[in-house]
Amino acid sequence: MADETTEVLIVGGSMVGLAQALFLARQGIRPVLVERHAEISAHPRAQAASPRTMELLRALGLEDAVRARENPHAQYGDILQAESLTGAELGRFDGPFRFDRHEVGTTGWTLIGQDRLEPVLRERAEELGADIRFATEMTEFTQDADGVTAVLRDLGDGSERTVRARYLVAADGSRAPIRTSLGIGHHGQGVFGRQMNIVFHADLDPYVAGRTFFLCFVSNPAVKGVLGKLGGADSDRWVLAPSLPPGADHRVYGTEDCVELVRAAVGVPDLPVTVESATSWEIAAWVADRFRSGRVLLAGDSAHVMPPTGGFGGNMGIQDAHNLAWKLARVLRGQAGPGLLDTYEQERAPVAEFTVDQGVIRYLQRSGLDEAAAARHRPETTVLFGHVYRSDAVLREAGDDDTAVIEDPTTPTGRPGTRAPHLPLVRQGKDVALHDLLDGDFWLLAGPGGIAWQEPAAALGLSFHRVGAEESPAVVERFLARYGVEETGAVLLRPDGFIAWRAGRAEGDAGGSLPAVLDAVLRRA
Repeated sequence: MADETTEVLIVGGSMVGLAQALFLARQGIRPVLVERHAEISAHPRAQAASPRTMELLRALGLEDAVRARENPHAQYGDILQAESLTGAELGRFDGPFRFDRHEVGTTGWTLIGQDRLEPVLRERAEELGADIRFATEMTEFTQDADGVTAVLRDLGDGSERTVRARYLVAADGSRAPIRTSLGIGHHGQGVFGRQMNIVFHADLDPYVAGRTFFLCFVSNPAVKGVLGKLGGADSDRWVLAPSLPPGADHRVYGTEDCVELVRAAVGVPDLPVTVESATSWEIAAWVADRFRSGRVLLAGDSAHVMPPTGGFGGNMGIQDAHNLAWKLARVLRGQAGPGLLDTYEQERAPVAEFTVDQGVIRYLQRSGLDEAAAARHRPETTVLFGHVYRSDAVLREAGDDDTAVIEDPTTPTGRPGTRAPHLPLVRQGKDVALHDLLDGDFWLLAGPGGIAWQEPAAALGLSFHRVGAEESPAVVERFLARYGVEETGAVLLRPDGFIAWRAGRAEGDAGGSLPAVLDAVLRRA
């Protein structure tokens, strides 16, 4: 007999695990999360929340809280390239944009380190009822047809207890002990090298010399890496992320070695430096062969690892968690068939393959790309918003036999499987972006002549909005064009903002098909 029970056990309390706890709690599921470290890491690691991630957090009312914790130099946006902080400048390039230039997303990038984002996720998840336990590790687990039994150890007092969960989410990072124990392999290009993080204190203001930048990429014979400030205007706390050769380990770098790397990055041989801490991780590219084994599902780095170039990795993991949360919630509440969980891998694995490849392409650009790789390069907006899901939770239209996993989101088709194009709506006299409404429910979005859809939608518990009831003709025109429907048509939006089904026009009993559509999407049929 287990000491306690929970519907979902999450193993791993970094960015993805905390996001999984948050999204589940928002869906009314109270998960238990365990993390072996005593506290959230002080290392920034991932440096930005993508527009798609911010779109998801904004729907939960967290955009202002996240932006309030942006990195101190986030407002500068651009990135300096130099031999060292005091050496020759090699150029500048634009960092992630804080606002969407293509009107594809609801919002833009937030330049925030993982160490600053994770506390926001944790606080909100706990407010919504998630049970988050740091300094606690899962030492073993077994699964059967009905759930998972795990042994948890409190690293403070050494005590152990068993927990019975209906599902386990493995968010235990790139070392992936859970995935490995399940015998799930991975494939891809493998390890390129290691990235080290050195958090240190030094007065660099004289060498910044009034220049403004978000990050400084340094490159000289002694060190290649990224330099960024962690504290505010009066702080002397910085981080240096130097690249290490494959197989290297940060533990062989003593304090003096770290000091010398910092001095080389700044270009001042006798710079006073105090090292606070150092760690490292692999720069690699691979995707798990499977994202699920019975009652265990993989998310984030346990399912896919990619180079840091582009800032796609951690953000992909958050979107894994978002895709999985609404599916788990509906299966657990008996509102969907268990087959709905099969669509998690169907949807996220192809997107992971594509995004890992895009991260590799951007990583290799520094050394030159061959023609084949260069031809696969896709714009950032497509990587972030252009995913096309082809799964059993999407009702594809007759004749849609395209197998591409992306489309250009600046010219959306509105076909099932694509993310719902951004729309500026009006509800009860207030302006609201479409994706701000998508915080957990299914929505039926109808054209201006689609009032006949309203009652059938309400009967099924779907949220409903008729575009044109309060919106301008320009917004109506945009809706009809981007969603590919006529004035009486409608589209069914899933809780993750992807289009599940589309009716180009209302014919006969407009809502008569809705029950069968919802049954099919939720795998109840």
